[in-house]
Order: sequence, then structure tokens, then C-alpha cells
Amino acid sequence: MNKDNSARKGSRNRKVEKEYVSEDMLRMIVESAPNGMLMTDEKGTILYINPQMEKMFGYDRTELLGQCIEKLVPERFSDRHVTNRTNYIADPYARMMGSGRDLFARHKDGTEIPVEIGLNPVRAERGVVVIGTVVDITERKRIEKLLMEREERLHEIMDNTADAIIVFDHEGIIEICNRQANKLLSKGEGKIQEIWDIITPENRDGFSKTLKRAREGDKITDIETEVIGNGGKRISVSASLVYTTSEVGKFIITIRDITERLMIRQRIIDLEKSQIIGKMSEGFAHHMGTPLASMLLRVQMLKEDVPNIPDCEDVAKKLDSIEKQILYGQKVIQRLLKFVSKPGSEKHPESLYELLSESIEIIRPLLKKNKISVELDALEDLSVLADSNLMHLVFSDTLMNAVDAMPGGGVISVSAVGDYDAETAEVKISDKGHGIAQETIPHVFEPFYTTKPAGKGTGLGLSVAKRVIIDHGGEISISSKVDSGTTVLIKLPILNAEARS
Repeated sequence: MNKDNSARKGSRNRKVEKEYVSEDMLRMIVESAPNGMLMTDEKGTILYINPQMEKMFGYDRTELLGQCIEKLVPERFSDRHVTNRTNYIADPYARMMGSGRDLFARHKDGTEIPVEIGLNPVRAERGVVVIGTVVDITERKRIEKLLMEREERLHEIMDNTADAIIVFDHEGIIEICNRQANKLLSKGEGKIQEIWDIITPENRDGFSKTLKRAREGDKITDIETEVIGNGGKRISVSASLVYTTSEVGKFIITIRDITERLMIRQRIIDLEKSQIIGKMSEGFAHHMGTPLASMLLRVQMLKEDVPNIPDCEDVAKKLDSIEKQILYGQKVIQRLLKFVSKPGSEKHPESLYELLSESIEIIRPLLKKNKISVELDALEDLSVLADSNLMHLVFSDTLMNAVDAMPGGGVISVSAVGDYDAETAEVKISDKGHGIAQETIPHVFEPFYTTKPAGKGTGLGLSVAKRVIIDHGGEISISSKVDSGTTVLIKLPILNAEARS
């Protein structure tokens, strides 16, 4: 053994006492010890064992006294033990219980016993003797194995659930994170370290209050919220939280991705609203059809009488305009009723410029009454495949929304351009009205949702417009700022050359 190792052992362990200790005293110590103890000489010969050793190993002491200590060592370790024992006697030191690796001893029947062994060298009359303390840790190992198996089963259960499960402390430091949690919530650089990493900024104060409620014993279950998921993407989830007071208090949060659930829920809501719209459309068609037919008949009767009245040419032109509007109204009702009951429309090649111009003419009286002008900037050769009546409905309704947003008058800008690389026509209808709040914009296309005062709107215009545009293979979106105006952007597929020919 080199000098450094000797110094290390000398500083770490107590060396053999220089004073002699009588063997009678040593036997008394061994005999009175509550744990299994034995005494061996420098050659490993067993000099004495106490009753606890006899009970532990199944031997009578007469069977062990004078035997080599390797009698109590499993055969697979016997040769190595001789070497280790020789090295130990060459430089004996006190070795505390539990130090070193797992050890095993051999019972009389040949079975192996997991043990902890402490060694204490003492100088006696015959030389150095070693007092060994042996503790049977079979029960401890059994409990440790049982706990380990339970923990493995717990982890197996946690890793095979569809929910993310996270255990964290009062500071938010995560201690346990199952496989689904890592898959759903982990960041690109690795596992999440703190629960706060997944809490959205606007929800942090509320989450702190929720933690406090859980500590006070409240039952926190199925809270729908958003968390920050893999890649920083926000995920709609249902969360349940429990606080456990065993040992040091811990929080256990269960998180379930409910994105698909919300989509299904929204589809159900949309379906129910569509059914309501269908019924309302049927009622609307029934109640409006008769008055419009009656109005048309009277207008046509007046047109027959007007030629017989002098100086009424202007009246005849106005009657023609009224007749045209009534006929348009009838067509829109018929097409809308057909479209709502069974989405799908009769599409033909149409000039986008003409569709917009005609839509503006439809509401011309309303524009004049509200002192609003329309600036149209559209390419005349830009064509789309469309149902003209339904597109008139979309454009005119959007224009009327712009009129309502500018009660003091103003200018509405209408433009239509083509992005031929994307094969898309873009229509923009912009006003300088009162605008829409940002938190409201995501809801404007929902059926029956309206920002207008009671009695001023049904909340159906934009929802129907969206369905029509989607049926035409397009998109519709809104950008707005309070007190600065609103822009409606409609994208439609440009009619290709083959379709136009």
C-alpha cells in the first residue's frame, strides 16, 4: 500500500489500538451485543460467536468455533474474500456498518443472506483480532424491493395513461413527469423543469390562487384552460389538481389535451345553429315570399298604367328599378333557402368586377340616404366561378355592415386584385367606421353573434357569408381597430383558362 493510500485510510478510519485488550473482555462484548457478532484472528479463524449469530446462520457455536470465516461466505465469493481478508489484516481499520457494496453471507442450509457487516480490529494478547458485527437485512431488502416494484408499477401506469401527470413542489420544481407529459409539454431542449414553464402568462395569477385553494383542501377538477405545449404552441386542456400532505407536501396535476373534444363540441354547436338557421330561413321565405309576390304584382300593374299617364317617364324607370329589386329579393330567398337546407350552389363563370358593381347598385339607395360613397377599384377581366345571387348577398351584406359602421357618412373602399401565382382573387371592403374590439373578432362569424344594438342585427349575415365563401372554395377574414375602421378580406379561386373557355 502506498503512502497516499495509507494517509487516506489513517485520516478516514480509526487504526488498531496499541494497548492490549483481554480476550475475556472481548468475549463479554460479543456475548452481550444485541446484533450478531463474531471474533476472528489474523488468519480468519473464528474464535467466538454470540447467540444471535447462531440463530442467524442456523449453526451451533461448536460447529463454527475454530472454522475459517469463509465457512459463512457464499462459495462464489470465497476466493475473493480470502484476498480481501488478507489485505485487510495487512492494514486493519474500522469499517462502519453499511459501507461498501451489498454483501451476502451463507446460511447452514446453503441459502444466501443479504447482510451488512461492520469490522473493528482490536489488539489482543494473541495479536490482532477482528470483531465483526453482522446484521441480517433480508427484511429491509424485501421492503426495498417491494417499494421499488411498486414505484416501477406506478411509473408504468403513469406512462401508459393518455393524460399528462406531473408532480411538483411548493416552488413549482417538477419531481416526476410521465411520458405523456414529456411528449405533450416538453420543450425542444429537453424536459420541463418547472411547472411555471407551461403556464401561460395571463393565467399565472389565477394558477397561483388555484394552488392555494388546493393546499386548503379544495377539489380542483376538470378546469378548461390553455397551457404552453411542445414548441411553444398553446394547447387547450382540462386540468385537475390535488395536494398531498404525505411527507413533504406535493402537488399532482393531471392534464388532458381536449383540442379534439373542443373541435367536436364546436361542430355540434355549429350543427345546432345551422339547423336553427335552416328553420329560420324557411320561416323567412314563407313570411317574405307572399308580400314580395304581392309587391311585384302591384308594381307590374302600375307599370301597365303609367304609359297612359302623361309626363311619367321617370316614374316608369323607378318602377323598373323596384321590379328588379323585388325579383332579386325573390331569387336570393330561394337560393338562400336551398343553400342553407343543402349547402351547394349553382356556380357559373362570373366577372368579379360586375358582381361587385351590381352589389353596390343593390344598396345604392341606402348609400345615398347615409351620405356614403363607394370607391371601386377592380380588374374587369378577373373572373371567378360563383353563384351570382349568393355572391351578391355576401358583398351587399358586407357593404351594409360598413354603412352601419359609419352613421356620419364617409367613404367605403372596394378593391379586387388577382394573385395569379397563388391563383387567388382578393376582394377587400374597407370602411373608416367605429371598428371592432380585438376580443370580439374571433366570434364575428358565429351564428347569432352581433355587435349591433338589439333590434339592429340578427348575427346571421357574416355566418352565412362565411358558409357561402367556403362553399366557393375561398376564405373570409376580418381585421379591425376600434375607431379606425374595418377591412373584410375575401379570397376566391381565380377561374382558370380551361374553365373560362
